[in-house]
Amino acid sequence: MLEQLERWVISTTNMFNDKLKQYAGIVAAKAEFCWQAVLEKLSLMLADGKKRAVQAGVAARCTTRECVKETEGKAVASAEKIAALVKTRAHRAKAQAKMQACIAAFKIKSRAEVLLSEVKAYAQSKAAVAKAYAQKCAAMAKACAQSAAAVAKGYAVSVIERVQNKYRMWKRMWRCNQHFTFWLIPADGQHIAKTHVKKSHLKYAVTGIAAFLVTVSVTIGVLAHFAIQNEAQKQELAEYKATKQAQEKTIQELQKMAENNQKQLAYLSKLEDKVRQEMEKNGAQLPPKSDISAYAGKGGPTLGDSSPMGYMLEQEKNIHNEANAKKADLENLISALENENYRREMTPSVWPTSGGYISSAFGGRANPFDGYSRDWHPGIDIAIDYGAPVYASAAGYVQQAGWYGGYGRYVRLSHDFGYVTAYGHMSSIEVSAGQYVQKGEIIGYVGSSGYSTGPHLHFEVIRYGEQINPSRLM
Repeated sequence: MLEQLERWVISTTNMFNDKLKQYAGIVAAKAEFCWQAVLEKLSLMLADGKKRAVQAGVAARCTTRECVKETEGKAVASAEKIAALVKTRAHRAKAQAKMQACIAAFKIKSRAEVLLSEVKAYAQSKAAVAKAYAQKCAAMAKACAQSAAAVAKGYAVSVIERVQNKYRMWKRMWRCNQHFTFWLIPADGQHIAKTHVKKSHLKYAVTGIAAFLVTVSVTIGVLAHFAIQNEAQKQELAEYKATKQAQEKTIQELQKMAENNQKQLAYLSKLEDKVRQEMEKNGAQLPPKSDISAYAGKGGPTLGDSSPMGYMLEQEKNIHNEANAKKADLENLISALENENYRREMTPSVWPTSGGYISSAFGGRANPFDGYSRDWHPGIDIAIDYGAPVYASAAGYVQQAGWYGGYGRYVRLSHDFGYVTAYGHMSSIEVSAGQYVQKGEIIGYVGSSGYSTGPHLHFEVIRYGEQINPSRLM
């Protein structure tokens, strides 16, 4: 309620302030409009005064310049006097408008302040009444709560006293009597029976009943424990069976995978043997195979202390060892193949021209220039058309390229494994000293330079400084 009243006061105050601002704006707008109208009238009166002055000057038609000036001066003075009067009246009207606006604003503000003070006083009075009513209600609620607590406390005390009295009565009766009588009354009220029981017998009966109840409770607890344990064992047994089935299935899958891996390894072994056979045919030097003792298979009729997973692990271990051995063997074979390819690349084996025939063989021969003396021919002469391309018989570096005495235009190549090849009597050379050439690359063209009877290629092969017959390598 107080919050609603406070919100109403705030909204009313804001409304009066807004109205005051609106009224002040309206008054200011009216004053500005009046001022603009006065200025327009003043401008019109000034224009009219100037026009009358001009007309008066024309009508006078003074003959002298001094008369004209005097007439114009009087007209201007009259116009200025009229303008000053109008301006004074306009300022007075503006001041009166501002004064009226201020008076109206002050009245509105005073009225708003009075109304606001009245609203605040009313709100304070209502708030005081509400506060007094709330305090009265709180006092009444507190009194009711205290009375209810007192009643509850008294009832609880009375109940406790009755229970204590009953307990003392039964305790005194138990102590003071050695015999107790039990009456058995049927529903029809006839044949009432009674029996006397000693206190000691009653103690024994109660003790026996308590022991019986304890025994029954313990027995029930033990049976429940065994039942729960049995259920847990059944669940464990079911989980064990499920796990065992999953393991057996996994073992079967692993066995299939192991068989497939062993088949793949056997296939790789066959491929390796074929590669070795082909390399032996080509005269390559083969590396030895790995020792099979690291993965050789063994077996027996029983597992002994092992398990199916144990022998599967042994199989996987042997497969892993065999795969590593095959990997090493294949790497060695690849290395041997690379070495063999390098040896073939560096060994002179390509015929240095496209065709032609041997016109002069390696070794002793008749001198080609006189026909009867004997000389030693360190290479072979291959007769072929002039300008035919000359190919490098093996890959290597150019040791010499240029004119070399009786060999004419001469190229000498250095290869690995102690081989050197030489090419003479060429018409032109296509390589330079220090250059590396591939096997079969063009190094020049057939000619008849140097000591020659016609177009041919002189071809030499030297190994470890000793000249050998090129025909054995081609």
